[in-house]
Amino acid sequence: MMELTWSSKALVITLLFRMLFGGYLIGMDQYSFNDVDSALTVLVIYGLISVFATLFLFGKRYGLIAIIGIDAIFIVLQSVFTIASLSQITDSGLHDPVANW
Repeated sequence: MMELTWSSKALVITLLFRMLFGGYLIGMDQYSFNDVDSALTVLVIYGLISVFATLFLFGKRYGLIAIIGIDAIFIVLQSVFTIASLSQITDSGLHDPVANW
């Protein structure tokens, strides 16, 4: 049986709150914005995070590496979008910013 360290417990708790937020995003995309494609994309992203977190909880080191990797990708993508929004290239107020390129 694997004993989780304090850092591991903090990671798992953070990921659980992230899953709640992901569920909220899926609901907003599907019902408020009527955007099923976006809801499915969010579902796949948070599904991957859940799978990687489960692997980590089962003691697989590559689960943690995958969580770090997917978060690094999202940080880079969010930074690119933030820079594009601040430079007035794209309208950050629209729901689908990729459509503004």
